[in-house]
Amino acid sequence: MLDHRFTRAHASDYLDGELDPAERQRVERHTSVCPKCRQALEALRRTLTALRGLRSERRDDLAAGVIDHLRRVP
Repeated sequence: MLDHRFTRAHASDYLDGELDPAERQRVERHTSVCPKCRQALEALRRTLTALRGLRSERRDDLAAGVIDHLRRVP
């Protein structure tokens, strides 16, 4: 139960590489036997990957579209 709580509480730190080796091993050991924590960790990994991808997208047309829309509003 303690490893379950630890893994959930430190999942983001784990994915960011911010845990010391013993803590990292604790998360890996737990997720190898706990499907719920493994799924939660993978969901967080996918979310972070998607969010990081947003930074690389350029939306030059977004500002122009908003300005055009505002100009048309009476």
